[in-house]
Amino acid sequence: MWKMFYSCLLWFCSTGLALAAWTLDTSTNIPVCTAENDQHFPTLAPDAEGGCFVFWQDARRGNRDIYAQHLNAEGDILWDLNGIPLCTEDSAQGWPEAISDNSGGAIVLWGEARHGSQDIYAQRVDANGDKLWASEGIPVCVDPALQENIVLIPDGEGGVIAAWEDWRNGNQDIYAQRIAPDGTMLWGENGIAVCQIPGDQYDPVLVNDGEGGAVVVWWDISTPDWDIYAQRISATGEKQWNETGMPVCTVAGNQGGPLAVSDGQGGAIVAWVDYRMDPIGDLYAQHLGADGNQQWDADGVPICTLQNAQQQPTAISDGQGGIILTWWDERDIYSDIYAQRVNADGTPLWQENGLPICLAEGMQREPRIIVAENGACIFWKDYREDYAMVLVDHIYAQRVDQDGNILWEPNGLPVTTADAEQSEPEGIWIPTGLVVSWMDQRNGEDSDIYIQWIPGE
Repeated sequence: MWKMFYSCLLWFCSTGLALAAWTLDTSTNIPVCTAENDQHFPTLAPDAEGGCFVFWQDARRGNRDIYAQHLNAEGDILWDLNGIPLCTEDSAQGWPEAISDNSGGAIVLWGEARHGSQDIYAQRVDANGDKLWASEGIPVCVDPALQENIVLIPDGEGGVIAAWEDWRNGNQDIYAQRIAPDGTMLWGENGIAVCQIPGDQYDPVLVNDGEGGAVVVWWDISTPDWDIYAQRISATGEKQWNETGMPVCTVAGNQGGPLAVSDGQGGAIVAWVDYRMDPIGDLYAQHLGADGNQQWDADGVPICTLQNAQQQPTAISDGQGGIILTWWDERDIYSDIYAQRVNADGTPLWQENGLPICLAEGMQREPRIIVAENGACIFWKDYREDYAMVLVDHIYAQRVDQDGNILWEPNGLPVTTADAEQSEPEGIWIPTGLVVSWMDQRNGEDSDIYIQWIPGE
C-alpha cells in the first residue's frame, strides 16, 4: 500500500501537479494553527476547487474566538499564518459547525455568549476569506435561555438548516432555523420549535428531505424510558408529521444516541444504541417514510445484538436508499471498529453482526464515517500502541466499498502517528482522497490544530 502512496506522489509530480504542502509523513502532518493557548474543535467544509476550509475555537486572545483557514487541493495554506479571525467579540465563542455554501465558500455556526447565556451566531465566508455577513456574525438565536449542541445541513439552495437544544421553556427542547444565502432567517426570530413537550429532548440529528426541508431526529426522555422520535419540517418551517413527533422506537427499555441518513424520498433511516435486552448496548435501526410511518419491523431491526458493548455509531447514506454504519465493539474484550450496510428493505448486506474494519491490538474508539467514491471512509482514534489510553492516541483510517471489500491495508492506514494526544478528529472526502483535522498536543499542554491528507487510491 505504501508503494501505492509513493507511486501516487510520482504521478502527481510527473504531471506537474506537485503535492506542495501535503506530506505523506504521518508523524509530522501539517500544522493549521499553532498559535499560543488552546485551539479546539476543528470542523471542515469542502471548497469548490478540491480543497477545504478548517474552522476552530481559538483562545490565543485569552477568551474563545472563531478562526478559520483555507487549504487548496495541493495542501497549500492560503490565508494568514495560524488562520484569520471570523469572530473576536470580547465574549466567548466556541463549538463551530460548518458546511459548504456550494459557491466556493462556507457557512459556519457557533455558540456565542455576548448576551450572557449562550446563543447561536453564524458567518458566511468566501474563498478569499472575506466575510459576507455582518463583521462579527449574524444572530441565529438570541433567546435569553441556553442554546447548545448545534447541528446543520445544507438546504439545497445555498443556505443552511440548523437545529439545537434549547432551554427557553425551562426544560431541554429541540428548535430549528433555516438561513438563506444572504443571511435572512427564514423560520422567524429565534427559530421554530421542533419539539417542546414536557421532559427533555437531546442530541438532534438532521437530514435533508429533498424538498428544502429536513427530518429532525432526537432522543426523548419525556417518559421514564429514553425513546427515539422524529419530525419532518417543510421548507417554510411547518411541521409535517404528528405535532409532538413520530415515534421511531418506544419499546420498553432505553434507546439513545440516535443518528440518521436521508432515504432519498423525503424520509429517513434512523439508527440508535438500544438497551432493551442488553445493559451495555446493541444497535437497531428503523426506516421512516416521507409520511413519518415506520417501514420496517415495529421498534426496529437489529444491526448488532452480540452480548457486549456496541457504542458511538455514526452513519452515512449508501446512495441507494440504505445506510452504512460504523461503531466500536467489545466482542473481543478490547474495543474494535466494525461496520454494516443495510439496504432500503432493512436487510444487512455485509457480514452478520458487522464487518471488521480494525482488529488491531489495544483499543479503537470514536469512529467517524464519510462518503467516499463507491463506498465509505472510516477513521477513528487508535490506542494500539498505548493500552492505558493516556498519552498516545493516534488516528487511523480505512476505506470500504459498497460490497464490503476492504480497500486499504488491514487494520487501516495511519493518519497521524505523532507522539502526543490527538482528539476530536473530523474529516471530509475531497477529489484526491481523505482529509482529517484534529486537536493535537505535540507542542506541549496547549492543543493545536493539525491536518493530514491520505490519497484515495
